[in-house]
Amino acid sequence: MSNNSPIPSSFGCPCGKSPGDCSKQSYPNANTTESAPAGPAGPQSNTPTPTTSGPSLPDSDAGPQKKSFGSLEAQLPETDPADEILENARAIDHDHAFALVSGGHDSLTAAHYTYMESAVDLNGYLHLDTGIGVPETEDFVEKRADDLGIPLYIAGERRHEDEYSQRVEVYGFPGSNKTSHKYEWICNKDRPLQNFLQQFDGDVLLISGATREESDARWENVNANGIEKKNGHYYAAPLASWTPSEVRAYRRDNGLPMNPVSEILEHSGDCMCGAYADRRELGWLHAEYPHMFAYIQSLEARVIDAARNGDLKDEKYERFVLWAHGDISDRELDQKHSNKQMTLCRACEDVEEANLSVGTDDPITLTEAALQLDDDELPDSPTLFRDAFDVTQAIPDDNDSPIETLRRGYEALDEVATRLGYDDHKEMIREKASNSEP
Repeated sequence: MSNNSPIPSSFGCPCGKSPGDCSKQSYPNANTTESAPAGPAGPQSNTPTPTTSGPSLPDSDAGPQKKSFGSLEAQLPETDPADEILENARAIDHDHAFALVSGGHDSLTAAHYTYMESAVDLNGYLHLDTGIGVPETEDFVEKRADDLGIPLYIAGERRHEDEYSQRVEVYGFPGSNKTSHKYEWICNKDRPLQNFLQQFDGDVLLISGATREESDARWENVNANGIEKKNGHYYAAPLASWTPSEVRAYRRDNGLPMNPVSEILEHSGDCMCGAYADRRELGWLHAEYPHMFAYIQSLEARVIDAARNGDLKDEKYERFVLWAHGDISDRELDQKHSNKQMTLCRACEDVEEANLSVGTDDPITLTEAALQLDDDELPDSPTLFRDAFDVTQAIPDDNDSPIETLRRGYEALDEVATRLGYDDHKEMIREKASNSEP
């Protein structure tokens, strides 16, 4: 792509239309019932230093469960109750056991139930660092582990080229299709998990918060007995038979706190990759987690400049320069995947079924607004958008957590604003901006 045309019309707005032609759209959903395996094993992660009696719920209704298929009803095997699943899991010959905890309601409930029932001797909680998660979610998981006095382990080791920030500058942001979502799951969750598990000799048992009742995809992917073996390790889903109301009842009866991120975003926020996302989430991030908003806007600036300079892997990826763009065409068709089931991306399954509108009437990020300007309004620079909108440029390249660095920066800004008599930095900026208006 020539640098003489700063804003090619092929990527002027979230849906890929030229500037001024975009209107709010609803995109069809895709069923994510497949999944993919880990790619080649990356370097082994170092074992992190650990940060340092609930009642059983009623079993599911007696009798066979039924699932309707049009005019037909299939008699399906009854899903095993939680205590039976855990008893069967304990009987499995395993050497280590971890509870997978994303920060969402189900995974935290399953981990707490397993711990309180003492059915499985847990080595600790295991949280996957996706590289694109709201850091407050990891903080919340750490507090819940501390409440029980159980170690927390973080798995986030992946190859440099698998880092989210690196991949979007090659392929653009993922869209609303199962191919893109599958590749995000592989790089963001599965490869760090497999790298973590490679440290251990013998079989590992992983406790999952998956329930069969939460979506059609989970009904198909979670076994009725709640136990399966993948990549040589066992997964047990003690809540396989629980309904969302039963999960809420357990949390209420046991006084389990809610993740504030989940209450705002309606998912744990552990992975904000943008696949099947609603772009309006950026407005919520801007209001509640400005450091996360600033990071995503910075990534948009990088991707836009990559597209302007012809650095994306394919010209067709120029449509994918905005986070949660909602395009339903495939992004990584040249990537190799297989059929492994995904059990760690509940939020995306929920969004697929929600048929959310991802188009917006007004730009949400400054990068999106700048894309709608005429070419002659912008200087011809290969780093135009990064220079204007990428706040991560001031962060050293060897920094392992730019999002956390941004969070500390915003916290410091809030502290300064408080000392000056403002509620927070946003109030201070609004007043300064209004005073500077002619």
